[in-house]
Amino acid sequence: MSHAYSVAEFVLPFLIIAGLWELLVRAGAVTSPSFPAPSTILVKLWTLATGRGVLWKHLSESLYRLAVGYALSAGAGLLLGTLLAMQRTLREMFAPILSLLISVPTIAWVPVFLIILGLGDRTVIMAVFLGGFFAITYNTIRGIEMVDENHVRAARIMGASGPRLFAAVLLPGSLVSILTGLRLGIGYAWRALVGGEMLSAMISWGIGKMIYQARFWNDVVAMFVGLMIIGVSGLALDRGLLRWLERATIEKWGMLTEG
Repeated sequence: MSHAYSVAEFVLPFLIIAGLWELLVRAGAVTSPSFPAPSTILVKLWTLATGRGVLWKHLSESLYRLAVGYALSAGAGLLLGTLLAMQRTLREMFAPILSLLISVPTIAWVPVFLIILGLGDRTVIMAVFLGGFFAITYNTIRGIEMVDENHVRAARIMGASGPRLFAAVLLPGSLVSILTGLRLGIGYAWRALVGGEMLSAMISWGIGKMIYQARFWNDVVAMFVGLMIIGVSGLALDRGLLRWLERATIEKWGMLTEG
């Protein structure tokens, strides 16, 4: 019963907004052809999903690029963040560089990647990597820095050092911040993915490419379908994968109350 209530509580705001949007369009309060009704968007979604599998091809290509780029950004971000957090000299040396690079929008790097890596998948995957990398790295550093120093000293006295110290003390103590970085990173990675797919000329499939191609045909409904797919997919990844990881770790350990 509580699970059904949680689902209803989550879905209700979306239904209210969609209902009001539909009423405004049907009543003629919104007459712009560039603002289609939700029912029109759903019909287009059904057509793209069932007609020759076009939507699934776009989505599968995007998810492949997202999975590869995000996995690389998570691995590299966790590794570099841990290294910089544990080595004060390196952290002070590279902190200004991180601060400089984190302020540059990922989409601004895409033209550079197009020249260096070409017009295909590698450019988009690199954009996804960069989109998630800085958020994960920064939150890993901050999380490890906030671990209670007394716990670290106690572990060292008991002989823990290096990987053992990290696994037994630093990782559990910093996991709240790390998971925040992973959740932020996947959101930024989605944005970078769509931008990269729009700008990469040699890519034929992808949700970003679908939105970009719809522009040439003035197919506003297809654009809204693409936007909806991006939002729903990002929400599913966050609620499915990362929320599950959160429940299995920090909530289970009593570090965060269940929400």
